[in-house]
Amino acid sequence: MSRLKLLFIWLLCVVFAPILLVAMLGQALFGSTSRALSMAIAQDECGNALFGGARNETISTRTGNALIRGQRWARIVAPVIDLFFGKGHCLSSATIKK
Repeated sequence: MSRLKLLFIWLLCVVFAPILLVAMLGQALFGSTSRALSMAIAQDECGNALFGGARNETISTRTGNALIRGQRWARIVAPVIDLFFGKGHCLSSATIKK
């Protein structure tokens, strides 16, 4: 993909990101919790991409896979994520086997 096309996509994201955040809040408060969760997962995947992760992979999945591979950073990050989402969340999200 050309840089010009990527810049155009970036501009679209800048314009629509605030709208999407408000829409997600509306869904969480008054609408479909399933739709709000889908939007939250999309944000999570975007955050994972920011740190060099694969497309369509959440931070929890990446961390769980890293735990299984024995990567040191995952032993630090996983307890923080698990604190919010429950013990073993990252490992249960992993896509590779031990």
